[in-house]
Amino acid sequence: MTSVEQEFSDTPDWFDWAMAQPHERGRLSVEGAGIEWLAWGDRGRPGILMVTGNGAHMGWWRPIAPFLANDRRVTAMSWSGMGGSDWRDAYSPELFVREAQAVAEETGLFDGPVAPVMVGHSFGGILTALTAATAGHRLRAAVLIDARLSTRSVWGAEAEPVPPRRIHASREQAIARFRLQPSQPMRNRYLLDMIAAEALERAGEGWRWSADPEIRHKTELGSNLSGLIPRAGCPLMFIRGALSTTVSDEIWAEHQALAPSGTPFVIIPDAHHHVMIDQPIALIAVLRALLATLA
Repeated sequence: MTSVEQEFSDTPDWFDWAMAQPHERGRLSVEGAGIEWLAWGDRGRPGILMVTGNGAHMGWWRPIAPFLANDRRVTAMSWSGMGGSDWRDAYSPELFVREAQAVAEETGLFDGPVAPVMVGHSFGGILTALTAATAGHRLRAAVLIDARLSTRSVWGAEAEPVPPRRIHASREQAIARFRLQPSQPMRNRYLLDMIAAEALERAGEGWRWSADPEIRHKTELGSNLSGLIPRAGCPLMFIRGALSTTVSDEIWAEHQALAPSGTPFVIIPDAHHHVMIDQPIALIAVLRALLATLA
């Protein structure tokens, strides 16, 4: 396949550099489902596991991860039902946590001198909080990016029905129609084109999105998970976009009230929910600064 940096023009130098960095690509079976992963940096260094939101895939972290891998081992993964990972008949938060732990083991994140840091966006941030609450002794810290833990939308049997998957006549048509959920201004089109291109699969003569559209129906997930914050067995760190409609000022304040004194809460200006799309450089800088406090 043509590389993304060749396929999409007008990309900035920092993006081209990140996409050109050497990395490993692998897959492992976790309880009957193949889970895909990418990794940067040498084994034996302090580890970082980066996980995505609902319907996303490991490629969302490709422009970000190389900037954290200078002195660390960084892994990104696609949850089952997302990206190129296999679908399941049923999912659970606990199963997703086991997937993350298995990928961390497989990619050497526990081989470093300290426990790895887990970084999760949105739904991935919820699962990061669950990992911190149930297996926090295995983490150096957990970073939640625009993850709403309280008063969430309904998952499981009561979730809203989803339409059947659309078949697009061409790959280019599908990429052009790609939209973020929740909706926000379509900035940095080159990033959107990249993640859209890596989210597609062949469907006969056409193309469709590879994520399991029924994942909300197949996953029982509570509507208020804020109780995970005081249960965390490792330090927590919170990031959100200043313009996010997912993590409002009210939700942010609720999270702050539940977290231990001194917990970092960082707001990135001019960013919506998908912070890595709106403000990728700012997100890299914030992650680097937070990681430096753990040295």
